[in-house]
Amino acid sequence: MGGAKDRALRALVAVALGWAATVGSGVREEVLSRQLRRPDEYPACSDLLAAAGIGLGLTVAQLLFRPVFSLVAQAMIVKKERWSHAMYGARVLRCCDAVFKFFYYAAMATWGASLLKDQPWAPWVLGGRGETRFCWTGSFPFQEVPEDLRRFYLTAVGYSFSEIAMLLLDRRLPDFWEMLLHHTISCYLVTFSYLLNYVRVGSLVIVLHGTTDVLIYASKAIVDTNWNHLIAVSYFGLITAFVWLRIYVFPVYLMRSAWVESIAEAGPGGIYGWGFLNFALCVLFLLHMYWLGLIVKSGLMFKRTGQARDLQSNLSSMDIKMEDAGVKKAM
Repeated sequence: MGGAKDRALRALVAVALGWAATVGSGVREEVLSRQLRRPDEYPACSDLLAAAGIGLGLTVAQLLFRPVFSLVAQAMIVKKERWSHAMYGARVLRCCDAVFKFFYYAAMATWGASLLKDQPWAPWVLGGRGETRFCWTGSFPFQEVPEDLRRFYLTAVGYSFSEIAMLLLDRRLPDFWEMLLHHTISCYLVTFSYLLNYVRVGSLVIVLHGTTDVLIYASKAIVDTNWNHLIAVSYFGLITAFVWLRIYVFPVYLMRSAWVESIAEAGPGGIYGWGFLNFALCVLFLLHMYWLGLIVKSGLMFKRTGQARDLQSNLSSMDIKMEDAGVKKAM
């Protein structure tokens, strides 16, 4: 089963990379032609240098955060007899990364919500008072992007670079291929959507995912602790937010807007990369459904055994082959 899953994920990664390369080969020319029409307003490819700098900064910050927070993580997680030193070190490392990402997503979700609350394209299901069809009006793709929204978006682009870097720097975990698929799709989505000025719908996707990720990484941070009451509370909060935002709001509002409203409002000829955009959103939704199954399964397991497990990263199934010195270095 695991082999079949990995083969399917590798195939999707290959399709995503190939399709993204095809779309990306013409993006620079498309962006340059748009800049000739609106030189002072349209996003520039050079803006990605700022995003790369942000990504480098976030990568370094996360690597430095690990040894700083590891003492706290070790106090939170009581080592069980069945865990080897390597396994315990991996769980402490997961806690450190989860806490770092919790703070990042909490900051981004708060920042994004404050930027979108009065925007006409933010629907009520995401805290706004507008309609998603306005993602494609206002002379799309030459909609003005406010400077604060531009900074928010470039931060998200930078973080997507950082996520891939961290995944490749770390040893391969059981969820390597699904996370590589997710990070690859996310990276292409935020990069292309910035350059092609899908910033309105993209900002909604970023805030939706960030809000859910706050609860995801809060749960990951405490999953190996003995705080069972807090784990139960975080679980119910997570599954409620996940089902509402990623299983309902994401397809019904955001995917529908990218698939249907984009054509209705901007016309079939005005949306460069429309096929890849919708392919990427569909892949993300498939991952959402897969992860929902793991969340439900982990909840049933917790109810039956009283033991919390993170089935997505599934460290218990790992055959970690690293020496104790290597673990201490990673921590």
